[in-house]
Amino acid sequence: MKQHASAKDSIRSRGRMIVAICAVWTLALGGLQEAGFTPFEEAEWFCRDWMVRLGRTTEPDPNLVLVGIDKPNYGSYFNDQELAQEPVLWEMQADFPWSRAVWGKMIEKLVNAGAKVIVIDLVFATPGRGDEELRAAVETYKDRVVLGYNINVNETEQGAFVELLLPHQGLINTHELRSPVIDGRLGFVNIWPDFDGNFRRAAFVRTGDQAGVADADVELESLAARTLRAAGREDAIPHGTDLRLIRFTAPGGQVFQPIPVGDVLSPRMWQTNLKNGAAFADKIVLIGPMAAIFHDEHPTPFSLPRVMAGPEIHLQILNAALRCEFLTESSRAAERTATALAGLVAAALCFLVPRPGYRLATACGLAGAWPCAGLLLYNTASWYAPMVVPLGTLGACSLTTFAYDFVLESLEKMKLRNTMGLYFSPRVLEAVLADPGSMEPRRADVTLLLTDLRNFTPLAEALGPQGMFQLLNQVFEVQTQAIMDEEGNLEHFLGDQFLSYWGAPQAQPDAADRSLRAAFRLIQAMDALYAGLPPEVARWFGYGVALHAGPVLVGNKGSARRLDYGLVGDSVNEAARVEALTKFYRVRLLVTAPFLERLSSPPLSRVIDRVIVKGKSEPVILIEPAHPLSPPDFAERAAIFSNAFAHYEGGRFAEAHAVFETLARECGDGPSTVLAARCELLIQSPPIEWMGVWKLDAK
Repeated sequence: MKQHASAKDSIRSRGRMIVAICAVWTLALGGLQEAGFTPFEEAEWFCRDWMVRLGRTTEPDPNLVLVGIDKPNYGSYFNDQELAQEPVLWEMQADFPWSRAVWGKMIEKLVNAGAKVIVIDLVFATPGRGDEELRAAVETYKDRVVLGYNINVNETEQGAFVELLLPHQGLINTHELRSPVIDGRLGFVNIWPDFDGNFRRAAFVRTGDQAGVADADVELESLAARTLRAAGREDAIPHGTDLRLIRFTAPGGQVFQPIPVGDVLSPRMWQTNLKNGAAFADKIVLIGPMAAIFHDEHPTPFSLPRVMAGPEIHLQILNAALRCEFLTESSRAAERTATALAGLVAAALCFLVPRPGYRLATACGLAGAWPCAGLLLYNTASWYAPMVVPLGTLGACSLTTFAYDFVLESLEKMKLRNTMGLYFSPRVLEAVLADPGSMEPRRADVTLLLTDLRNFTPLAEALGPQGMFQLLNQVFEVQTQAIMDEEGNLEHFLGDQFLSYWGAPQAQPDAADRSLRAAFRLIQAMDALYAGLPPEVARWFGYGVALHAGPVLVGNKGSARRLDYGLVGDSVNEAARVEALTKFYRVRLLVTAPFLERLSSPPLSRVIDRVIVKGKSEPVILIEPAHPLSPPDFAERAAIFSNAFAHYEGGRFAEAHAVFETLARECGDGPSTVLAARCELLIQSPPIEWMGVWKLDAK
């Protein structure tokens, strides 16, 4: 119950942290958005510009025609016949600005060709040559001509003041009007860029107060607005005085291809290329400078080319108005809603998609889907959906919660790993974590170390349950340390028995050498432990260690609900039989021949017996190697014992008995005591067929 409650508390704690993270990011980014944080504004317009480039464009109106001033002079463009036929062409041989008679003739010729409105994107602010001809044309066709003027803002030491650069009074007399800008033939040509210098918004009507002119209540109309009125399309002029975002037709130079002004006035080109003016019938014709030399270019959201000539921009504005193609910016309420929704979605994903990797992929998918949805809204609803802050909120929340879950998961894994490390050795832990649920064992050739505590029952009676438990923990601590120092693996603690191994789950070429060093460490540590025990406990304290080598099956064993990683095989059983015989022979350490053969440098040792243990049919060679607690005369004793054992194996039991008896009596040698007693039995009852192998009936 306690563990279940702890898990629920952990889930609730994570949930609160996730909500807190998403709330903080949402409020922080939303607050910066409300404050008009400049980088956010710039990034938002960057996204909108991509919408302009990738999204739907406005179909060009076929009734819009551009006549471009494409060069500063037409020095050799016209032939002698044309110059004789149309004297005004002589004026175009000189550098721009030309005589205004050119524009008077242009108006007359276009009107006669049936043009609906002629718009001249030039400001004739000062008197000049040919004013009479231009004035006559403007007066004669005043309902079909629109001229431009400029609203100039001049910066001085006393501050900024506004000046209207209007056509001079010699061209258009506005003295009788309350304000000259009321004249329907005049429209301002100003193009107001956004903060980054790009043109995106068109001004159709501005109040005097907005424009900064003296008559604050007068309304100023743009070149486009005046053109629409002259063409009878007042309905296409947007209401209000706000700047309006337009949907562009195309990048500069791709749709409104300019007809050179020289071609309009050239009799030859007028007849051949322009079909005697049929190209201008019922059209709105805008005339303006198109060559780069005139410096009438403005940056736009497009990248190639980035700039667009002023006359073409006026046509883009007219086209958007005629097609009613204006764009709507998202309101503050919509931006707040989108930002809050992004934070909620990020928080919801943390609960609906618990795996961090999948959640991050889902968040990336949503982040990619939102611009696609925004492009769809741009194309169909002419609406700029908020992009930067909602996507930033989704990204910041998702990445932060991903990092939080990653750290949380890492801490949990570390905690689990540390906890599992108490139950598994490092090598086994790696194998278990790599394939936690596998029930498929594999074969391995291992070296086994098995140890057992002697006199368990008397010790338990002397110490009591609590004291016995503490002693076992002390014993297992020194044993574990000895094994782990040599990179061994712990199989299990079973009562007072301890099994460890080398060579699995990963192979260890020096497994036998490591296990022998571990056995020596263990013996030394156990001796140190023994030295600190009270006399009443020390008198019962003893242990045995066995080393064996052989094939086993290694892996998870158990059921689907409860697994235990370990070894299974006859080699394990044989090691247990050998360890049990340490008590029988009264030695601390016994090894087998298969183990001894794997040592790179076998220590001094003696064969103490060849036996068939209970449950086996093949004999086991029992070997006692020299170890840290071996007596100083072990080498001498081993030599004497080996000679006696040779008599024993050869069936010369009396000779063997005499030596074994002497070693047992003088040295207290355990194996000699066992074999001396056995020789007495064999002398009394000689075997019929002797192979030097003794069969044990007890384990």
